[in-house]
Amino acid sequence: MTTKTKLILIGILTLIVAVLAYPKEDSLLHKIGFKHSHLQVREGLDLQGGAHLVYQADLTQTKASDQAAAMASLKDVITKRVNSVGTSETNVQQLGSDKIIVELPGVTDVTAAENLIGQTANLVFLEIDPKTQGASDTGISGKDVQKATADFDPQSGQPIVTLQMKSGDSTKRFGQVTTRINQTGTQLLTLLDQDPIFGPATVSSPITDGKAQLSGNFDVKTAKRIAQLINAGALPVPIHPVQQQTVGPTLGRESVRHSLVAGVIGLGVVALFMIMYYRLAGVVAVAALGIYTALTLTIYKLSAFTPYGIVLTLAGIAGFILSIGMAVDANILIFERMKEELRAGKSFVAAVEAGFDRAWPSIRDSNVSTLITCVILYSFSSSIPIIRGFAVTLGLGVVISMFTAVVVSRTFLRGIIMTKVGKNPKLYGLKLEESPK
Repeated sequence: MTTKTKLILIGILTLIVAVLAYPKEDSLLHKIGFKHSHLQVREGLDLQGGAHLVYQADLTQTKASDQAAAMASLKDVITKRVNSVGTSETNVQQLGSDKIIVELPGVTDVTAAENLIGQTANLVFLEIDPKTQGASDTGISGKDVQKATADFDPQSGQPIVTLQMKSGDSTKRFGQVTTRINQTGTQLLTLLDQDPIFGPATVSSPITDGKAQLSGNFDVKTAKRIAQLINAGALPVPIHPVQQQTVGPTLGRESVRHSLVAGVIGLGVVALFMIMYYRLAGVVAVAALGIYTALTLTIYKLSAFTPYGIVLTLAGIAGFILSIGMAVDANILIFERMKEELRAGKSFVAAVEAGFDRAWPSIRDSNVSTLITCVILYSFSSSIPIIRGFAVTLGLGVVISMFTAVVVSRTFLRGIIMTKVGKNPKLYGLKLEESPK
């Protein structure tokens, strides 16, 4: 690929990420025909506020040897439930031996969140004899459900919850139960936390494919909540709230404001130093740094549409700013090597290529060691999302900075040295006696 082609591609990439990274990108996209295209960086609890809840587990009926496992299972179930709410960077962690802390960024209805987390969600299927009204357990419960989905009845249009039983034994046993009910004329009653949500109703035909449908007098919101609860499973032990509060973003916003001011000042000073010391090469570094910043912000915004959305916290901002410094550091290594080659008498073309080739091992080793640190931080901080956020933003910044330093800066310099102005040694901070022969 020629340098001209690379410059064109970098120009197209720059234009795209500049538009997407712009704070009011929806107004720009609307002008070129994209409607309802608002993008937003997801923010953590420290930046946007939210709900802070503390639950205490009732372990009085649990053996001492099983309490640790029960708390681990409780944490998993609550994590599934709060993740289904769709909030960003939820934090669920155990406090002591019998408490669970739940933090929900962006959640203002604390009562609704508390009800969702604390509900038992014990789903059972009973067989009812219509003559005696006696009930017997079918042995089918929420543990046999693979997935629950809120849907609409294709005939009535009413909200329903569809169930898909787990394949194998669960589907087989559900088929046997519905076959028996169909043949004996008994009825099926579905209870959620002891409350009937479907039936008692006859089964017109055996359900052997594991697909069941729950319908009742509930709205869309209730259908979604029931599906979420069934998917998360029942709580292994009872819990009750001991603390609930709404956390404001005031401290976070103030800190963000100071961080942004510090970041802008620091970036400006670094850019000024690069231009004054490396001159034309410094301009290239600043341009590459601008592309790096726009590209990083674009990825932050677009990640919200993926299952691995990046959530920005104060720690994440620190990781982002730190990666900016590493991006500048890579350019300094390259330019110093390039100046050494120029002083040695090599031509501009040879000096640029040799400068990048000599600097690359140092850049690679430094960034790879940082990436290893990020992987370790991410792997061993599953219960501390703020540290994982720092690891993600720093790791992503390192990868992008390698791209902008090695690809973008190199392409820009290759293009510049092809011009007459680009071959002036004074524009690289060299003296006349240091000029290439």
